[in-house]
Amino acid sequence: MSINPAHDEFIVAGDLTFHCVQWGEQGPTIILVHGITANAFCFQAFADDLARDHRVFAYDLRGRGDSDKPEGGYSIPVHATDLAELIDELRLDRPVIAGHSLGAWIALYFAANYPEKLSKLILIDAGAPPPWKTIEEQPAWLSASINRLGTLVLSFEEYKHRLKAVPYLGPYWNRYIDLYFEHDVNHQSNGSVVAKASREGVLEDHKRVFENKPEEQWEDITVPTLLLRAGQELLTNNDQLLSEKSAAAIQRGIKSCRYVNFPELNHYTIIFSIDSGPVKEIRAFVDEE
Repeated sequence: MSINPAHDEFIVAGDLTFHCVQWGEQGPTIILVHGITANAFCFQAFADDLARDHRVFAYDLRGRGDSDKPEGGYSIPVHATDLAELIDELRLDRPVIAGHSLGAWIALYFAANYPEKLSKLILIDAGAPPPWKTIEEQPAWLSASINRLGTLVLSFEEYKHRLKAVPYLGPYWNRYIDLYFEHDVNHQSNGSVVAKASREGVLEDHKRVFENKPEEQWEDITVPTLLLRAGQELLTNNDQLLSEKSAAAIQRGIKSCRYVNFPELNHYTIIFSIDSGPVKEIRAFVDEE
């Protein structure tokens, strides 16, 4: 049984309203930042472990989930500003910031530009420049994730059926993946569903990722950092988001960086409790004096 959120609410930060979830009400504070097409509930598996003795927050990025979806104004620096404003609104004192995928790039930028607002940094399967130079060169699994946006599907069961057919999700399907996709869609009156994430917002974020220079941010990270890598390929050879070479470069670039590789986990399964290793590493890192 999953832990129910202690708070599931809407927070006004800056000029937008964000859907924010909190699990646990005591202990060190952790804010989790999700990926490019995701929502806050992708972190339920982490919360089920950590919320026993931590305050765990996650929120839908602008343009995702149940947060506001402005027509434009998407980029990693903008998301980092949103995060800073949320921390102020929630009156949090230097939480641990953890990000997965796009969320890791946001967390990295945040740590480099708002060093006084966090105590530790966790990068989950991202934090180096993307391994492709153009959108046309991106891996097929990322294209598939983005292409589902804005597409009307006849039923939620059909929506899940399509996802379960994907080799990097289907064989590992569990209640956490199920819960995540329950929060991924809006249900129409005729029974059809469509993903909540704004396709236009995601595409703007995706296009502007190339403006981000994570390698220039590494030397500005002043807090202890944990880097977790998912080593399993998804559809083709070497299609991981973070290569071993890039992970090594991050370790050299960030002064205090602990690195753990999970060769049997992929970019998605690293957050869905397929293996207890990632959350154990996060817990040990957060609780370390």
